Amino acid sequence: MRLVTIEVDNCKYSGILLADQSIVPLAAFGFNEVIDLINAGSAEWKRVEISHSSVAAKWKVDEVKFLAPIPKTPRNLFCVGVNYKKHFDEGIRPENTAIPQSPVLFSKPWTCLTGHGNNVYIDRSASQKVDWEAELAVVIGLGGINIAVEEAMNHVFGWTLANDVSARDLQLESGMFGQWFKGKSLDGFCPLGPAIVTCAEIPDYQSIDIQLRVNGVIKQSFSAGDMINSVERIISRVSLGQNLIPGDVILTGTSSGVGHWREPPEVLGEGDVVEIESQQLGVLQTVFREINVPK
Repeated sequence: MRLVTIEVDNCKYSGILLADQSIVPLAAFGFNEVIDLINAGSAEWKRVEISHSSVAAKWKVDEVKFLAPIPKTPRNLFCVGVNYKKHFDEGIRPENTAIPQSPVLFSKPWTCLTGHGNNVYIDRSASQKVDWEAELAVVIGLGGINIAVEEAMNHVFGWTLANDVSARDLQLESGMFGQWFKGKSLDGFCPLGPAIVTCAEIPDYQSIDIQLRVNGVIKQSFSAGDMINSVERIISRVSLGQNLIPGDVILTGTSSGVGHWREPPEVLGEGDVVEIESQQLGVLQTVFREINVPK
């Protein structure tokens, strides 16, 4: 089951995306928003999963604007840094820096969120070095605290794609790891979607392959199975002494191929089109536009 949030005639709706690219309204099952279904629990997830194909579709994808599947998460999104060895290896790190053995955590506010097919506006008064990071995002379905690694997957509702857009000049202005929150939290800096694909459809996330293209050129290509810290370990760590909430979103890190570590470095600018694609999760497309450009 693939859950989306859309805008039609300036009104917001949630729905289920079908294989023929039509969308069934989630309201037909008694839920106004995706987060309402998540909060309803596993019995309701199963009911909707089983019965949604029998309900008539209301929209086609070319008739709607996509929002983030959860346009306003319950709180900041959790994010994991340097969680792929290839990304760690491509960077210039301080001498004797070791690969982190526990998840490196930071966050992004929900105000970063935007959906598939939308513009992200680069404020040139804030950054000249905007970069891409393709990531697998985990959506929590069942809350909990101090979750054991072996129980972690029981808490997952589904998966989606994310772009952890990063202003490298802000991120690194105070040193190598100085300002991750600020550098990754500008408006629109977390495209998410196009849909949340439930665990019933994809039970094994390690088989998910992800590719990122800029203007049609492949920049990143990796498998979620290559993470240093698995989804299970991430969930266990995030929940240590801290309750996870249904609807929480966790970005699990990126692999090699970001613009910052290329030779020469590459940045995003006016009109650049970034597509993150997964055979299992779909395509998340973003067009970058510039505002407040110095004359």
